[in-house]
Amino acid sequence: MMNILIPISEFGNYLMFSILAGHIALQFVPEESKPKLNVSKSVLLLSTLGVIIFTLMPIVKVISYFTDSVGMQQATMTVLTEFQIGKSWVFIGFMATFLWMTIYVKGSKYLQALLLFLMILGVGYASHSASLSFWKGLFSHTTHFLIVSLWTGILIHISWFSKNHSSWLKFLRWFTPFAIVCLVVIVLSGFMLMIPIVEPKDYVKSWVLPYGQMLLLKHISIIPVVVFAFVNGFLVKKAMNHSSFNPRPWLICEGILLMFVFYFTAVMGTLSPPHAIDMTVISEGASTWVEWILGKDIVVPLHVQFIPFFQTILLIIMSCVFLAMIIVSFKNRKPYIGLLFGISFMVAMYMGLMLSMTV
Repeated sequence: MMNILIPISEFGNYLMFSILAGHIALQFVPEESKPKLNVSKSVLLLSTLGVIIFTLMPIVKVISYFTDSVGMQQATMTVLTEFQIGKSWVFIGFMATFLWMTIYVKGSKYLQALLLFLMILGVGYASHSASLSFWKGLFSHTTHFLIVSLWTGILIHISWFSKNHSSWLKFLRWFTPFAIVCLVVIVLSGFMLMIPIVEPKDYVKSWVLPYGQMLLLKHISIIPVVVFAFVNGFLVKKAMNHSSFNPRPWLICEGILLMFVFYFTAVMGTLSPPHAIDMTVISEGASTWVEWILGKDIVVPLHVQFIPFFQTILLIIMSCVFLAMIIVSFKNRKPYIGLLFGISFMVAMYMGLMLSMTV
């Protein structure tokens, strides 16, 4: 049961933080530089409560692990007072309560920003990377989570809560460079998070494990997001010359693709990081899905190679065609067909890479 609830809670956590981050960030943007928004206060208040609930789920998992040996009360007190993840949840809970009160009374946007940053800092404190190298891990995970939440949150608010297309070009004028900076920071901080866990030389080798599978899918899913970001950042500006053009569906599609990234990241958070891949295969086993795709049992010592052949090269080429078709779909004003091409790219690229792997 927990194996199902934890990924859902991690996904929900990303979504709740993004909604809050987007709302707070857009308060600092002048009204004439963004579309008019209609965000219900109840959405913001429920998002704040959602953070408390969703960040609690991993705590419940840890507590249940120790309950049989020391009892529920002792396990709860120990996890909340001695474990990083427990102390982090208590801190986040306090900050989220203050943020809920501040939003409820429409308090200072500066106070809201400070409280949210402290909550994100609490997420970084409880991260796996912080447990490996505290200051480096805390900085990289906090930065990564903060920038992802800001970028996605602004997208969610503009695409789902905007009432009209007024000031859209003024919005794109600042959001496009902002999104580019976000992408660069996300990539750099992402590598900082990945390298202590999966060294570049072991990247393909890690695909035999569930964690490596989610890491690969996360990286693949980012590519169509970048293409949609290009469409929304540059091509939309030209299309806005036509009064009949509606830019919102294109931002909605970009946001949906970001949800795939969120989901793969959420599942990664529930899996054992492959610090020593061979040992992880021995202790936990390889991915049954990978064994099914390759049609063989995976045993150690591992000798993983990436050797593309004709059919897999065709799949990879086909995936690149799907990316190009996103641009074509924009020219034909069919955003959801573009979304379908983005998902098709992920499937084709994934299968092309996986079938090129030999063990």
